[in-house]
Amino acid sequence: MKTKIFLLFTFLILAVSCAKDNPLNSSNNNNNNNNNQITIANYEGTYTGKAQYRVIPNGSPTEEDITIIIDNKGSVTIKTQSQSKVFDSISKISDKEYSYNNSPYILSIIFDEAGNVSIDYTIQNENGTSEKYTANKLTKTVS
Repeated sequence: MKTKIFLLFTFLILAVSCAKDNPLNSSNNNNNNNNNQITIANYEGTYTGKAQYRVIPNGSPTEEDITIIIDNKGSVTIKTQSQSKVFDSISKISDKEYSYNNSPYILSIIFDEAGNVSIDYTIQNENGTSEKYTANKLTKTVS
């Protein structure tokens, strides 16, 4: 009888320790922490500033206004004087660095500690040239 009670007690301890909602279950805690990860949507807002624009290989750099809009779903819209492009599938490199690389577009976005943004945005054209926008410090103007 003591053996049956001991086995029953052991089984209950095992069942409780493996339960999904058990705070002592480390695999469950890791899953909860993943829900709090930083994504590009955490940087939601409108960032504006000046970018160096250059046609590669032979163009001279000129300065253009550029605007980046990040929405709460993680979409990024880049607006320049000549175009507007929406990116929906931004890849996370780190909490502060994101990229998009799907021909003909290449985009790199880096956030600094002060809340500013640096970008490299390249459009590869079919005629063998590329358009490149580089901005080192876009500031957040609208949240």
